[in-house]
Amino acid sequence: MAKRITPEKRVKLLVCIIKKGDEIALTEACNEQCVALSFSGLGYGTAKSHYLSYLGLDEIEKRIVYSLIPNYSEARVLRAINKKLKLYLMGNGIAFTIPLSGISNLISNAVLSTPVREDAEAQKNTKERGKRKMHELIVAVVNQKFTDAVLDASRAAGATGATILHTRSVNNKQVEQVLGTTFKQETDTIAFLTSSEYKQKIMEAIRECAGLKTDGGAILFSLPVDSIVGIGRFEEDEE
Repeated sequence: MAKRITPEKRVKLLVCIIKKGDEIALTEACNEQCVALSFSGLGYGTAKSHYLSYLGLDEIEKRIVYSLIPNYSEARVLRAINKKLKLYLMGNGIAFTIPLSGISNLISNAVLSTPVREDAEAQKNTKERGKRKMHELIVAVVNQKFTDAVLDASRAAGATGATILHTRSVNNKQVEQVLGTTFKQETDTIAFLTSSEYKQKIMEAIRECAGLKTDGGAILFSLPVDSIVGIGRFEEDEE
């Protein structure tokens, strides 16, 4: 008789980039599967109009929803979101999970109050995750005047989509003195979701066209992504 393995109980971050009218349906799908804590914000397609279809920003405005969910409900939550929001259709959005290194005990206990249910697919995904290629979330904060150049360079390097947030440099004089550079006040934060094989190429392409010591002043970092649903290359990796 096979030994039952009790999954480790952890909280994960679910990030969903969806159409602006879908946030209620999204949170309903999450809450039907587990105890979840969700927050949302707006993302804007600030690039030139000919980029909009490439970025999946047909409406320009996107809703970005961050949810804290239990790791053992991850597969069910992603399936529910994929079905309810039809993320398998072009332009409807994308959802992915990111591991956390720390969280408040009060929040953790609340989210992990979700009962553990048997999920053969979740066990299979956990077992095979190490065999699959991981995904990465690349984040670039750049001078707004260089947004189009960064999008061109990243696409040539293999990026298949991006989400853009209008941001500002705030009270960074101390780090500017250490780095010997000045950050532009008006910036765009551009997030690229990609498979790990493209991460280095994309980051190098951005450095070449808008690196930290150039007028683009790009600040780059990446985060590991565990699971993902949505249209494009990523679903091919999951098959």
